[in-house]
Amino acid sequence: MILVIKQRNQVNGMGLEKLILVCVTDQKNCARLIKAGDTLAKSLAMKMKILSVQPSKEVQKLEDTYLEYLFNVCKSMNAEMKVYWGEDVNRIAIDYIRHECIRQLVVGEPEKMEPGNFVYEVHQAFPDLPILVVDRLNNHRNLSSF
Repeated sequence: MILVIKQRNQVNGMGLEKLILVCVTDQKNCARLIKAGDTLAKSLAMKMKILSVQPSKEVQKLEDTYLEYLFNVCKSMNAEMKVYWGEDVNRIAIDYIRHECIRQLVVGEPEKMEPGNFVYEVHQAFPDLPILVVDRLNNHRNLSSF
């Protein structure tokens, strides 16, 4: 008899797979982030998820944003996209990263690395989490070289 055991990470008794998370806004050009995440996920043999956290005050029909376009980009790559609405965008994203046991993050280039900025706050919460930054010209670099 052969026993096959699938190794999984354990967090609070829940089995979780290794994930790459791509964080997007509701801008059409965020498709480049999803594509970079897909390439990275394939090279590392990991699964990719996409997250967009929008301020509650900006709740509107998805048809009025580029989120529907980004959903279609994700669908073409067999990737799951989650959209959350809330007041504390950074906290919602940090809680999601913690809950999903994310192993790599892909983000757009921030204007400034300062307190309150999304990338800054995520890096403060998870200093050992590898973060791939993709600029508007589609250049990729690790946060450490930012």
